[in-house]
Formats: sequence, C-alpha cells, structure tokens
Amino acid sequence: MKIYTFNATEDTRVELLWPLRANNRDGIFSQFIAENSYTEVDSIQDCDLAIYPNKAFTPETLAFDSSVFQAGAAAEAYGKPIIIDATSDSDVLLDIPSANILRCGLYRSLKQPFETECPYWSNDRTKQGLDALDIGFKGKKPVIGFCGTTSSMGKLANLSKFSLPHAVTKLVLSQGRLSRRVDPRITEGMSLQLRETAMNLIAADKRLEFYFDVTNNHQSYYVKNESNKIILENLFINNTAKCDYVLCVRGSGNFSGRFYMALNAGRIPVVIDTDGVIPHEEQLHLLKIPINSVKNISSLILEHFETTTEQDLKEMKLRNRLAYHQFLSPEKFLPRYIENCAEIPQKISLKAA
Repeated sequence: MKIYTFNATEDTRVELLWPLRANNRDGIFSQFIAENSYTEVDSIQDCDLAIYPNKAFTPETLAFDSSVFQAGAAAEAYGKPIIIDATSDSDVLLDIPSANILRCGLYRSLKQPFETECPYWSNDRTKQGLDALDIGFKGKKPVIGFCGTTSSMGKLANLSKFSLPHAVTKLVLSQGRLSRRVDPRITEGMSLQLRETAMNLIAADKRLEFYFDVTNNHQSYYVKNESNKIILENLFINNTAKCDYVLCVRGSGNFSGRFYMALNAGRIPVVIDTDGVIPHEEQLHLLKIPINSVKNISSLILEHFETTTEQDLKEMKLRNRLAYHQFLSPEKFLPRYIENCAEIPQKISLKAA
C-alpha cells in the first residue's frame, strides 16, 4: 500500500505511521511494525491512502492543530482517503466528513459515520505482565478490583468532584450532548466523583470482596518519571491478579484505559455506561451498568456472578483475553483500520456502478 505522510518527521506520535518511522518504538507495537511494510510516496496524487503526521489534539494540552483542515481538503481534492489521528481526551467534534478520524472517548449518541473509536494501549511490559496472569477458579464471592486515582491535579476538577450534586453528574455524563458542552475540567471532576461513588457502594456491600488500590499518594502516571510508572504498572498488575471483575469508569476523556487492560488480563470489565463507544463490543464479555443504576452496582455484579457457572466465568475471561489479541491489540486493530480506510473509495464507486 502506498501512503502519503505529509513529510512525517521521525518522531511522529501517530502510531499508524510507525511501520514507516520505526525507530525507538515501544515493544507493544513491534509486531504491527514488523508485519506491515507500507511504501511511502512523495505526492498525494500517487498514494492509496494519506495519513496526517500529527495528532489533531496534542495529548498533554489538547491544543488543536488546525492544519488538519487543509490536509483534509487536499485529500478530498485529489479523491484520496485520508486518516486523521484525533486520539486524546478531547471530545471536541472534528467535523471533516471526507476524512477517516480516529478518536478516543466518542459518545455513542453523537458518533459520526467517519469516526472510529480507538483502543487504549499500555506499554509492552504492562501487556506482558497482564498476559502472564492466571485465570483462576471461581470463589465464593465476586472479587472486584480497581487500581487508580480518585483525585486530580486540577483545582476545578476537584471542586466539581466535591461540590456538584450526584444527580447533576449522572445527568451530564449520561448524555454526550451535555458532556461535550461542559468544561473538560468539570467533567473530569464528575468522572472522579462517579468513580469514587461506585467504589464506596462496592466496598459497603458484604456480599462482595474487593481490592482497591487508590494511587492518590503517587505522581500521575503521565508525569515523566519512569520509576513511578513502573510502580503504578506493577500495582495495577498485582491488583488485577486478585480479581474476577475490574471496575472501569471514564477518566478525563470518555473512555477507560483500564478497560482494555482488564480484557488483556482476561478479566470481566464492569463498565459504568457514560454514553461511550466500545470497539468490537459484540466480541466481548463485560458487565455494563447504566449510569442511573449505579446505586445497584453491587447487586448487578452479584447477580452476574451467581448466574454464571464456574466454567462459564472462566470461558468469559479466556474469550476476553483472546478478543483483545484478535481485535484490539495494535497489530490487529491498526492494519484492519488502515485497510478499511483505503478501500472506502472503491466501495463507493462499486455501489455507484
């Protein structure tokens, strides 16, 4: 496949381009890089597919790169499919219907046909640790795990977490049309409130067993501190090893990274539904809790556990791990997405004929 990269630099953060810019990439992308030998061309007229070389929203600051509009227009002018990587915590609509746009945190009720939800990928050492976890026997009680933070470095996020009524949080986070209108610092606080509420309900129910490792006394995982990252990764792996279920509540964006790590580990994600999109959901075994039913989360987990045989629970876990590797890992998800995007003009022309 011939790809036009708009002169991508060697340090491009767009994972789709890494088979063409392979130096110093994390091992979780090694198979994707090794198995996909694309050809780079110098002109957009000569390509099968154009890939914009920068993230549309800078992941750390969410600053927007307005040049994506010119790139989209150029691809449309030459009749070429183009992919724009807009994966970040931003939920701002990037309205370029002629492009294929990769996102994180799409709202189910607002998703556009040209948008695709992208999985979250850990680094390779975390993946290897999760792959190595045993899938054990069913105990007497369901065991729910959570490892992560319930606080923010932002003052406004913490203020909204503690001051907003729970009814407001549930109303806003249940509907993309409302969430998208709210300052992202406020929705972050709402997400933390929702996360803590779910944890408190589970911890208060004696019918359940839980392991909650709250990491508020650590630096954020996204701070450039490798030793801190390793501590948090090991804490998550050890926490997940003890559990059947993993609590997954959205963060700053409308998605949960631990959801994908739970699948990788062969666990059952307990997802608080905030109008989110889950790629390949039909292939997965998960427990989705409507946000307005959070007060019943303990009973819903217990019902799932008690109505599932030991063999069925083990098979669900094994299928989740298998589905992660077959559909959601970088080496499976990214080539399929690239191929589907490159074939779109052909499909349209065949229908027209």
